[in-house]
Amino acid sequence: MITDSLLIEKREELKRRLASGEYKTLIDVFLEWFDRLIRKITRQTKLLPLWLITVILSLVDNLIVFGAIYIAGGLTSIRNVAELYGLGYGLGVLTMISGSVLAIATVIVINQSIRRIFVLWRDDILDATKSATSLQAFEDWLEKTCNRRLHFLVTILGGLFFGLILLALSTTVMPTLISNGFTFGIIIACLIFGSFDYQFAMVILLPMMLRRYDLKLFAADPATSELLSRLSGELGFFVYFIAFFSALVTLAFAALTTSSMMIAGILLVLFLWMPIITMFVLNQTSLSSIIRRAKWKTLNEIQSEVEQLQASKNFKDKETMEAINRLMDFHDRVKATRNSAIDSNTILNFINSLLLPLLAFLLGNLDKVFLLFARKP
Repeated sequence: MITDSLLIEKREELKRRLASGEYKTLIDVFLEWFDRLIRKITRQTKLLPLWLITVILSLVDNLIVFGAIYIAGGLTSIRNVAELYGLGYGLGVLTMISGSVLAIATVIVINQSIRRIFVLWRDDILDATKSATSLQAFEDWLEKTCNRRLHFLVTILGGLFFGLILLALSTTVMPTLISNGFTFGIIIACLIFGSFDYQFAMVILLPMMLRRYDLKLFAADPATSELLSRLSGELGFFVYFIAFFSALVTLAFAALTTSSMMIAGILLVLFLWMPIITMFVLNQTSLSSIIRRAKWKTLNEIQSEVEQLQASKNFKDKETMEAINRLMDFHDRVKATRNSAIDSNTILNFINSLLLPLLAFLLGNLDKVFLLFARKP
């Protein structure tokens, strides 16, 4: 009873803290501050929709970057880089703007997905959690996800690290085309990427945390539980998100390279399949662990009841034997149920996620594909 009361108390405490908004990521805090700033400037009282905040933030980011490039006299660099890749000046500027919008939108979307995980736990999964150890594991994940100081540190250090690498590569390939303003733009982009890196690390940690999670599921067939299906859907979103992001990277690579780089493009697609496959495997093995744990709990309870009946040694009693037979039949049915959440829809969704980068590569190389299949006279 003491254990049960502590478990209930821990559940309620976590639900209260999640409902009160105590757990906020660095992106949550920044978006709230930016929303207040915009509403103060425009004298609005209503909270701004997230899509509008994304648009305004992207506009501000582009104004800062292009302003720095203009002050540093780097507009010529944009023209030279665009011409290097066979793009016009206008298309080059549009590509830079699109990249900035996409980077900011990516960070915000992944943050909202993490927020949905918070809501799912608060409204449903906490009540179905059966051990204090599992609650502690989820609380630890929450603390890491909402560790704003660590997130900020990773953003700065990661952004500077990748920025220096990208600058070194850029100056090696085209040393006369990179200006101070262009350098500033690269650093800003890499800072956004550094923030995304921390979020992605938390997404990877989530299924790892779930491997030892005790969840109350449908005893007769845990794999068919609605709660498990909802959890699988939330985890599956991250797989699709990685696939969509990989498709955009592949499409950009195909658009900015020549036909001689097709082999490199194919290798890029194969390389980008690795995080998609890794995330899918992590999700499914974690869900499978939850299912097997729930199954064994049911099987152990059935075995315990059978042993109690056997301990009576009243095998001549018809009712006792019928009860044992019913329990054994139920035991066999539970044991025969699926040990994973994988079904035809899951496999189909996984294949579709793998196809996204491949289709993006083919779309970016349509002219080469048509030439490959063109009939020769």
